[in-house]
Amino acid sequence: MAARRGLLLSAGLALGLLACARPQASSVAVSEQQGRSVAMPQRLGWVSSKQPSGALPSAIALGGKTSGRVLVYFEFAAPTEARRLHSAALLLTTSGAPGESIEVELSRAEPPSAELQTWADQPRARYPRLTARLPGDGQAVRLDVTELVRAESKPGEPLRLLLRAEPGEAEPVLVATGAAGGAAPRLEAYWE
Repeated sequence: MAARRGLLLSAGLALGLLACARPQASSVAVSEQQGRSVAMPQRLGWVSSKQPSGALPSAIALGGKTSGRVLVYFEFAAPTEARRLHSAALLLTTSGAPGESIEVELSRAEPPSAELQTWADQPRARYPRLTARLPGDGQAVRLDVTELVRAESKPGEPLRLLLRAEPGEAEPVLVATGAAGGAAPRLEAYWE
């Protein structure tokens, strides 16, 4: 009886310690029934109303006076997950003047008809369209694109997203492309 009581006391103490050591909850709750996927773009390009695109730079300037209108194109492999999408985010690494931010528009896209070299080569945007703020404080930014990923598409069709920025009076926000190493844009999705 004493051995059993000691065993129960030890088990209770162990459970109590486990409860105290629980890590902080993340901003995205993930249950055991959910899965997480992270995808890198199969294709990444950009066009500007001010200049030809050329080779993919290490960062693309958005929202500055001299940037002109800028459109960034992301193409991800078609989702193969059979479960229901819980949430999705486009992860970008930005830099710029502290405290500065710009407004961007996100949408689905038609396939581009040509290489993305000039403003005339831009792919046609599809609905739905979302707006978001893109801060230039040098941190990873999570843009909620759940609605865009859930939007109707043909089976096996790649996920094509557009990010559009208009020129403004503020300093530009730079978005890292991963072309010269470092953080590249990613699509993070949670499934249930």
